[in-house]
Amino acid sequence: MDKTKRLLNLDGTMVFLISILVFDLVAIIMSINNYYFSFVLSTNNKLPILLTLVAFYVFAFAHMVDRVVIITVTISAFLFLVFLSVANNSYHTIGSPTGNVKVLIGHRNATLGETKHIYKFYCYTSIPGLMKEVKEHSILTRGITANDLEVLGVDDAEWIDDEKVIFHSPYVEDTQVDLKQ
Repeated sequence: MDKTKRLLNLDGTMVFLISILVFDLVAIIMSINNYYFSFVLSTNNKLPILLTLVAFYVFAFAHMVDRVVIITVTISAFLFLVFLSVANNSYHTIGSPTGNVKVLIGHRNATLGETKHIYKFYCYTSIPGLMKEVKEHSILTRGITANDLEVLGVDDAEWIDDEKVIFHSPYVEDTQVDLKQ
């Protein structure tokens, strides 16, 4: 009974853990709707996972949680972080000539005989630190040594009224990204 009372008591560790879990829930709901915090994207979701793990450890230490639970959570978090490392994106920001619009390009590739270059395009919103995914695109190449940004044609981007950007690639057909979705 004393342990149950202690768990229900909203001390600082409980409030910290609940706050982190609420943030995680908000981030998940936002991602379902294609909205992301820029610091979550740039860390490939590792920062929220590590922060949640730290909050759990603080809570577990303060409330003497069973070691089996701690080990299980640690192993699960470690496996999830390894999985995220495999699908690790790199990011590059480009701006329109007017300076009014910025686009974040998440890119990675997978090679097995031919290379699949995978891109996600994010627009910055009027709320600082918040981004919206506007397009996902992939390009298949074979025998090309160019990096992902060269294959896309980032250096040859054509901006149309800060509403659309067209990437003219020397390797494939042009990629058009509509920024006003």
